[in-house]
Amino acid sequence: MRRVLIALLALGLNAAVSAATVAKVDVPDTANVAGIDLALNGAGLRTKYFIKIYVGALYVGQKSNDPDAIMAQSGPDRVLMHMIYAVSKQDFSDAWSGDFAANNPDSNDALKDRIAQFIAYFGDSKKDDIITIDYVPGQGTQISWNGSFRGNIPGEDFHKAFLKVFLGPKPPTSSLKDGMLGKS
Repeated sequence: MRRVLIALLALGLNAAVSAATVAKVDVPDTANVAGIDLALNGAGLRTKYFIKIYVGALYVGQKSNDPDAIMAQSGPDRVLMHMIYAVSKQDFSDAWSGDFAANNPDSNDALKDRIAQFIAYFGDSKKDDIITIDYVPGQGTQISWNGSFRGNIPGEDFHKAFLKVFLGPKPPTSSLKDGMLGKS
C-alpha cells in the first residue's frame, strides 16, 4: 500500500511540472506573456509524410475547444513550437506561405507584406529549438527563437490570420489543430 501511495504522489508531482507530453516532449502547463499568466489550451503534433516535425502548443487566457471563441479573445496568447525535426528556412517559407494562403483567402493579399516579414524571421531549425510566437495587444505578434527576440509584426488582423493557420479550415494537420484545441 505504501508503494502505491508513493507512486501516486510521484505521478502527481510530475503532472504539476508539465500539463502534457506529446511525442516525448513535455509541454509546460502555463506561459507568461506581457506579465499575464496563460493556460495551456492544448498541444498537438505536426507531421508530414509520417515524420514528426514539431509539437505545437497554444496558450490562452480562457481555455476553449472552439476556434471562434479563441479567435474572439482580446488578450495575449502564445503559440509554442518545439522542433523535433530539422527544418530548412526554405521549407518554413513554403509551409507558412501555403498555410496563410489556404486559411486566409480573403485577407492574404492585404497581409502579403507582413506575412513576408514574419517568414523572414524563420531560419534553419534544429532538433529541440523552441520557437514562441506571442501576441501582445497594442504591440503585435512577437517571434522569439530559443529565447532570442527575432521581431514583431504589428496588427491584430495579422495575428488573427496567424491563428487561422492552426485553427482555420485547412490547418497543417487536423491532429495538430485538434491537439491545440484540447480535443486530443
